[in-house]
Parts: sequence; C-alpha cells; structure tokens
Amino acid sequence: MFKSLMADMVGIDVQPVGTIELAKRYGFTGVDLRLDKHEAVVRETGADVLNNQIADAGLRTGYCSLLPGKISCEKPMWQAGLKRLPALAALAEALGYTRTYAVVLPFDDKLDYQAFFELHLKRLNEAAPVLADHGLSLALEYVSPLTRRAGHRHPFIYNLQGMRELCRASGHKNVGVMVDSFHWHCAGETVADLESLGADEVFIVHVNDLIASRPVNEQLVTERALPCETGVIDLAGFMKALKRIGFTGPVTAEPTHPKWKRTDSTQAIEALTASMDRLMGLA
Repeated sequence: MFKSLMADMVGIDVQPVGTIELAKRYGFTGVDLRLDKHEAVVRETGADVLNNQIADAGLRTGYCSLLPGKISCEKPMWQAGLKRLPALAALAEALGYTRTYAVVLPFDDKLDYQAFFELHLKRLNEAAPVLADHGLSLALEYVSPLTRRAGHRHPFIYNLQGMRELCRASGHKNVGVMVDSFHWHCAGETVADLESLGADEVFIVHVNDLIASRPVNEQLVTERALPCETGVIDLAGFMKALKRIGFTGPVTAEPTHPKWKRTDSTQAIEALTASMDRLMGLA
C-alpha cells in the first residue's frame, strides 16, 4: 500500500503539475489525477512531460478519474462519457495509470433492484472492455450511510457483499471494489469482511473518519473527518486487514467536508499529511 494524493479532496484546486509538486513536497508516494477534468491541460503539457515529472519527483501513479462519476447517471451523460472514454483511457495509459473508479448509488426512484442491477451490468459491459484495452481496472464504490438511501423508493447495493456480487456478475476481471473506511464502518462491516476479499478484488482504497458527535445512522457522505482525526473508525484494524490480504495499491484520503473550501491550502495539505502519516503507521 502507498499513500496517494488527490488534492481536491481537501479543497485544493490545482492542475496536474501542481498536484505532482504538492505530492513530492509533502512526502506522498503516489499521485491521483482528474483526467476527465484536466484532459486539455494534460494534452497541452504532454503525457511524456508529465511522466518525467512524476518520475523525477519519485512518485507512483495512484488512480485517475475517467468516467462520469456515477454508473447510473442520466443516459445522455453516460453516452457522452462513453464517447470520450477511448481517448481518455489511452491518455491514462500513456501516463502509466492502471486504475479508475465509479460510484454505485444505493437507491433508485424508478427502477427496482433487479432492473437497476441490469442497468449497471449493461453499462459495465460498455465501459470495462474499453478500459481493459488500455490496461485499466475499474473500482466500484458502494455508498452505505442510511442518510444517503432513506426515503428513496427502491434500495440498492450499499455494502461490500452486494458490491462483490455485482462485480462477479459483470464477468470482467478488471472490475473490482473501491473500499472506503467511511462506507465500511457505516455498513456495519468488520475486519473479517475485509479479510474475506482477495487482493485481486480491491483496486483503490479511500480513508477518512466519522464525525464523532453524530450517531452512525446520521452520518453524512458530505461531512467526513480526516483519517485518524476522531478515532471512531477502527482504522488500525482496517489497514492491517488490507495488508494481510496483500493489497498494494493507492490509499487516498477523502475527508469530504465543506470546511475545506474555507481552509488555507497550506493548512489543509499539512493537516492531510499529518493524518495520512499517522494512518500509514497503523498498518
């Protein structure tokens, strides 16, 4: 496992070169990039130039964003994303990236469980082969908090078991799981659940902590603490389980909270660095 940096997770809006510089300066091992957002800048800079900058900084590639964020997004958005995907995937490959991700929502207000499952399989069948052609794996993130699914007509996958079933049903070896400590905890999952995974099933890991003053069923996906900040999540057990199963990929902090947009960028990156250093020490 290695600690990787996605700068906008703490409200720092920088282009790829800036992310590389921050990752080097603050002792990260990997760098994550929003290629869908910064495609034009990357092409203007040149993949070879960025490759050299990543190498010169002593960094590894973590993961990159390529697809529309949610597998079940509106059809026009999905189709537009598919149209861009071959070129974006080729760009990711040129930069040395082998991982990307997408989110699976835990509900739908129109389609029942089976119909929604089939929609996901259809779209995975459209995207996964394109990604595989460029050596890319697709990590699917489940979303577990009750607050994110309550009040919707048709519940859907919100835990590790359901996500594994979807990945297996897709039949694509390059489709696996993103494990997020927040969702793992809110789903009531255990170290044993993580240890049931094979290393070849987990492509990306996100880490964070819960808001300490808030019951688990009231936690919000838009308000998460830095990893090790509150101590609510058993991050020692979480990290050691990932190590035991042989996960060797990127570990990226995702402390979603509106406060980061109001925080000085230096303070934000310093806080993130300190929390990630504590976290990696737990493994």
